[in-house]
Amino acid sequence: MTLEHVAIWTDKLEELRDYYVKYYEGIANSKYTNEKKQFHSYFLTFKSGARLELMTMPHIPDNMNDRVIA
Repeated sequence: MTLEHVAIWTDKLEELRDYYVKYYEGIANSKYTNEKKQFHSYFLTFKSGARLELMTMPHIPDNMNDRVIA
């Protein structure tokens, strides 16, 4: 099995990007923004070829105990 990428939700997008760049030598792409949904993300690529997507969006619950009710 091969994973194409893994995604992580965060409320500290730039800080988490900087962490993976500094400590794991990830290479970040330009920030993707969808203004209508207020969604922002970065893809980081690592030497192994693995990719990590960091995502943020308002109103995402902190954890499974803080579910959003539509």
